[in-house]
Amino acid sequence: MTEVSPPARLRPLLLELIESASRIGAAACLIALPLLSLLPAGTIERTGFGKDLEHFAAYAGTGVLLTLGIASRRLRISASLLLMTLAASLEIAQSFTLTRSAEFEQFASGVMGAAVGLVIGSLGRRLLAGRRLWAGFSR
Repeated sequence: MTEVSPPARLRPLLLELIESASRIGAAACLIALPLLSLLPAGTIERTGFGKDLEHFAAYAGTGVLLTLGIASRRLRISASLLLMTLAASLEIAQSFTLTRSAEFEQFASGVMGAAVGLVIGSLGRRLLAGRRLWAGFSR
């Protein structure tokens, strides 16, 4: 009879807690992204890192939270594709505001951020589940 170590017993509980917290965080991000994208430009406080890096970080963070909060691989990919679609939609919507303009570079930064978020979140899920990151690299 093999005994399960305490960390192994706590792993499912930790994964469930992280999934729940990530879902709440992702929902907050999905509310904040459109608001911050469509508010008048003068009301937004910039970080000083540049718009492209801000877009990348916002979409990467949202992508990580989305993928950590979704158990199904297929749904994680779908959510990431929808996040990329949101990046495109918000950039197009900015062209209809008075103080904003649609820029391809910011759209590309958002899409790349969403893709990186998918990868990081998926790797994080593998680690939390106790699996190897790259199963194909076994000796």
